[in-house]
Amino acid sequence: MVRPAQRIWEWIDEHVVIPQVVGSVNPGRLDTAQMPFWRGIYDLYWKRSTHYVTICASARVGKTLFAICCVLHKIGIWPNPILWLDPTRKTAVAFSRAELQAHMLECEPVKARAIIDKVHWTTLMMHFVGCIFRMVGGGSPAELAGFQAELVVINESDKVKHSVKAESPSQELAIVRTKQFRHTRKIIEESTPTTEWGRIWRRFKEGSQHYVYLPCPHCGHKQRLTFFTEEKEVPFDADGKPLKPGEKRTEKTGRFKFEHLKTAEGHYDLQRVERETVYECAGCQGEINQSHQPWMLRRYELRSHNPKAPIDDISVHVWAALSPFEGWGMLSKKFLLARGSAAKMHDFYNSDLGLPFIRKATDIKIDDIEAVIARSPEYFLRSIPRRPEFLTMCVDVQGDGFWWSIRAHGLAYDQPDLPIWTALVDYGAAVSWPQIEEIAGISTDKAGKINQYTFTDADGTVHEYIVTAGLIDSGYEAQQNKKVYAFTLKNADVFSPSKGGGWQHLRGQDVRTSPVNDDQQELVWYYDDGFKQQLYYHCIKEHKRLWWLPRNVGPDYKAQLTAERTQEEQQPNGETKLVWKVEGEQGNHIGDTEKMHEVLLDAAIEEKLSEIREQWFKDNPDLAAALQEEEEAEDEEGED
Repeated sequence: MVRPAQRIWEWIDEHVVIPQVVGSVNPGRLDTAQMPFWRGIYDLYWKRSTHYVTICASARVGKTLFAICCVLHKIGIWPNPILWLDPTRKTAVAFSRAELQAHMLECEPVKARAIIDKVHWTTLMMHFVGCIFRMVGGGSPAELAGFQAELVVINESDKVKHSVKAESPSQELAIVRTKQFRHTRKIIEESTPTTEWGRIWRRFKEGSQHYVYLPCPHCGHKQRLTFFTEEKEVPFDADGKPLKPGEKRTEKTGRFKFEHLKTAEGHYDLQRVERETVYECAGCQGEINQSHQPWMLRRYELRSHNPKAPIDDISVHVWAALSPFEGWGMLSKKFLLARGSAAKMHDFYNSDLGLPFIRKATDIKIDDIEAVIARSPEYFLRSIPRRPEFLTMCVDVQGDGFWWSIRAHGLAYDQPDLPIWTALVDYGAAVSWPQIEEIAGISTDKAGKINQYTFTDADGTVHEYIVTAGLIDSGYEAQQNKKVYAFTLKNADVFSPSKGGGWQHLRGQDVRTSPVNDDQQELVWYYDDGFKQQLYYHCIKEHKRLWWLPRNVGPDYKAQLTAERTQEEQQPNGETKLVWKVEGEQGNHIGDTEKMHEVLLDAAIEEKLSEIREQWFKDNPDLAAALQEEEEAEDEEGED
């Protein structure tokens, strides 16, 4: 193909229209001059040598629009098969109907190529003269098979679901589809980051690490904007010229300045913060108002922080301060309101700074456990607070016995989005495998009874439950004499062997399976550090899940859940890493079982509950609408 002389962003400005139906504040003809640094990113994408473009960005800064425009350009200029991977099939369907197809039909060169009939134009597959556009959701390896693509878009990569049975993440399976076009392929991967081990941040670090540099309107010093002052080693001088190989220079950035906007009592005046926040220049310490931003953006420069990156691997960081549609004062206000809440600060780092939220070393304290109990429904051990869908049991195997816990899982039908809840029902110690079978309800006890847990409806109807799924830790016992494998093989309809590991074992996934015991079973591998963080931070400290504990949970439970803490340790490469430590003779065995429940939720239970949720919405549209109206009314009252 002869490449057109017209630059890609010139084509976009000429042909791309933002549809009214997508709800943009600026519908109509797209003008890339509003955020001109995207023009530079388009130029990097369109270079012959570029095969990978990774965009690590805040929410609402145009990263998905960038991918849409690249798709439209490809269909209009150089048609060949295109694959779009979305987090789930549900999000793919919604995005296609609400945004993507509207953009296609508003773009005249693309619309002219579209073959619109019931066979060739569906929600997830669209035919054009010269190419096919296909959308798939993560977690569906079969949908990624048998299809080649010259352009692959991975949308919101950190949210893409994966199949536990698949050897590779969905993102990698999508990239494999480009092998036939290895000399001309383009792979766009974009996402708002989540954590430092999330895929988009790792891919950004592996790539060129381009940042946007803007000049100070007072002194002309070009700098990357940062919310807080930072010092970082960079491979170029103050003018952006590359240093000699191996040389680095310490770059100091400016900051958002609002500490002077306080009342006489010393409290921040949030209205003034919203109106009067300025940026302090790293060069002259002059105060830059956001009114200077358009002038600064027109003089942008993209600088790479990683000269060792492969020539075909471009990565870019974009955050909210670069957008003319985001108020600097609003960012400062959001930061101040997030103080004291780990969950809100996590969102601020991800959604506004476009950075992973890197937690600091911390302890889990008794007060944290008590806070969980206080926000849980009132119930007691061996009872279930709400009618569940599943009971799971996880077992930590020790040399002299076992620790186990049982959790109930269900949907909160009194909340509009029907979030998942999970409640501790029972826990304890055991001394033998037959005892584990009795507790799980697999076999009867000496009295001939099955261990069951009950929930009683408001009308007095009693529902009985036994464990339906579980994980057994195989890290210690299986290595000794493989009793774990024998037990899980015998009870394969309920239990699976499991083992925590690092990224080298997980191959980039959170959970995966691999054959063991002469291929008779599947071992569930999980990212140990990640699920510990999910349990102790996400569930306990940050309250991000409806994760419940009974009123009478014992001191042994509390002691073991508070036995683990994190501390910062410097790694051989100079980076600081949070490392988990266990203190006290009681150990952290119950904590390990709770961690395994999180693995089960991620690997299987969450997907099954999502199916139940979808069916409920279909069967109860009036109730779903009423719940949504109730939530909106509460939001309006909160604003008043």
